[in-house]
Amino acid sequence: MPRLNPAHLAIAAAHLETANAVRRDPAVIKAYKQFKQDGARAVRSGTALAHELKSSWLRHCPPTKGTETGE
Repeated sequence: MPRLNPAHLAIAAAHLETANAVRRDPAVIKAYKQFKQDGARAVRSGTALAHELKSSWLRHCPPTKGTETGE
């Protein structure tokens, strides 16, 4: 069984502390909130785009009466 290396443990602990400090940074929190809002807006506008594309397709699609093959 390998032994625990105290130096590696100290480095890992320092990285965890650094990651926690970055996560709690006010600029990071602000940017994350903006990212969430932008993402939600992108989903809403993408849904609206899909709806408009479908509506336009149906408006411009040639009529298909009498061309059904029964398959």
